[in-house]
Amino acid sequence: GHEPDNATPGEVGATICAMVLGVPLAWFVARTDLPGRRVVRFVAPLALAVPPYVLALAYVVLLAPGGVIHRGVATVLGMSTFQIGWPGFIFGTTGAAFVLGVAGVPTVFILVHSALSRTNPSIEDAARSLGLSPLATFRRVTFPLLRAPLLAGALLVFLYACVDFGVVSLLRARTVTTALYTYLLTGYAPPATAMLALALVAVLWGLLVVQRRIQRSGAGSTRGGDGSRVGDAVLADTRGRAGSTPVSLGQWRWPAALGAFVIVSLGFALPIGVLAWLASTLGVAGLPTFWWSLVPHLGHTLVIGASGATVAVCLGLAMALARGRTTLIEPATWAMQAGYALPGTILALAIVTFVLRVAPWASDTAIPIIMASVILFAAPAFQACTTAIDAVPAVLVRASRGLGTSTWGAFRRVVLPLAGPALLASWALTFALVARELAATLLLRPPGYDTLAVRIWVHTMDVGPDPRAAAVALLLLMLLGTVWSVSLWLGGRSEASTRLADRRAHQ
Repeated sequence: GHEPDNATPGEVGATICAMVLGVPLAWFVARTDLPGRRVVRFVAPLALAVPPYVLALAYVVLLAPGGVIHRGVATVLGMSTFQIGWPGFIFGTTGAAFVLGVAGVPTVFILVHSALSRTNPSIEDAARSLGLSPLATFRRVTFPLLRAPLLAGALLVFLYACVDFGVVSLLRARTVTTALYTYLLTGYAPPATAMLALALVAVLWGLLVVQRRIQRSGAGSTRGGDGSRVGDAVLADTRGRAGSTPVSLGQWRWPAALGAFVIVSLGFALPIGVLAWLASTLGVAGLPTFWWSLVPHLGHTLVIGASGATVAVCLGLAMALARGRTTLIEPATWAMQAGYALPGTILALAIVTFVLRVAPWASDTAIPIIMASVILFAAPAFQACTTAIDAVPAVLVRASRGLGTSTWGAFRRVVLPLAGPALLASWALTFALVARELAATLLLRPPGYDTLAVRIWVHTMDVGPDPRAAAVALLLLMLLGTVWSVSLWLGGRSEASTRLADRRAHQ
């Protein structure tokens, strides 16, 4: 076993990296005449479909000693890789901070861009007309309005960096999560590991409390002193925003576009390209043959993903419908969010202990993995279900109840047809989260019950990144990309149908 290092610099570094890349990207897309900004706005969130440990694999292939860039430099200089020293900075805390930072960029981008889209640009236009430079305008006008989403984005990235296992294990960074994994495999725990695990959970739950308060203060920050909305001054109507003048970048338009392209490529195009190149070395005949051998692992991924998503969404839907009917919803919501902030290794340790004492027969089944999936991802499923239910016009439900329809009948005839696509979208997103989960699945799976995520980890940890690991990663990305696309399509359908129903209800 090993004592975990002080990993705080890695988590702070990941947060800084995500903010430095994500915030300017969001501002350039939302506020300037950046060429191709619509393409960037569409592509930037797609990186969420790439699991961070897949990013880590791609960057090891690209940047490690003996990797693509090292060999390319050696070829250009006409020398061997042994003759050219190459830093191993991609491994350890530095590499983990970089990869987790790149993985956090889409989260920061979505939060900040969404806030900028809701904020009236005329305030910034007025500041610039008074002689303030774009930088001074951002510092004195835009930044105070973005304080809540900026803090929320930073906390989310920091939280994820704290609980991550896949990236730090593949990049050999020693943290509490990797120490716990070693303990579960060997039974040996350094004296500090248990205390560090408890301290980590306490810190994460404390950060969760802070994040919830930030969200509430952010929601209330747009209210005037008399409690009324100051929407005319701060929140923009989408029709009014169309007439605002974007900040002109002048001669910096194309350099800024290049920078935006590089940032987006770091988390999406570049890793996929690197993995596709590595997988292609299996050969035209070898790649389909290897993918055929992955069918059982794909089946395990589908079973666990579908089971975990179904239970989590059913639980989330039941709680979304029970709001206002019982005082237990608030503590239950808090419990779900606390589960979402648990490191997979710590949760796996708790579930192993529970199952062995209560239902030892279940230890050789997929039930513990499904339990972990529900605990980890019930919170986002609940949030998605709540959004779907709240989008249904209440006047239609009241009208149905007024005609003598039972509560169940109103749900079946009114709510379900309108919210159905959004609920299916939340199921698809939860499926993607469960399917890509690594730490809990790795520790709780029965013998021989590997998922695609586990196979990526196994192939990489055995002999370093090889073509098989890249091929599995590409298959997982195709699965997640398909699910992601379906969820976006369903979400669009749901939004359109609820909008139409709302218009008809108020005619």
